[in-house]
Amino acid sequence: MRRSGWTLIVAGALGGVFFWLTDPRSGLIGGPPERVVDAANEAMAGTVIGIACSALVVGIGVWVLTRRAL
Repeated sequence: MRRSGWTLIVAGALGGVFFWLTDPRSGLIGGPPERVVDAANEAMAGTVIGIACSALVVGIGVWVLTRRAL
């Protein structure tokens, strides 16, 4: 159970970092697109949903770690 909990935490954290890095507004990967405002507005929903789902995966991993093995 411990290994799967840590795997979920790492996967969720990596997913959150991926969505943050590839965001046109605040990300670090890639140069600014030609239409910065349009690109940021179009990617906002995907970034928010991606980070929220990544946080959910981290939360499930923490929950798995806190459960007592049977």
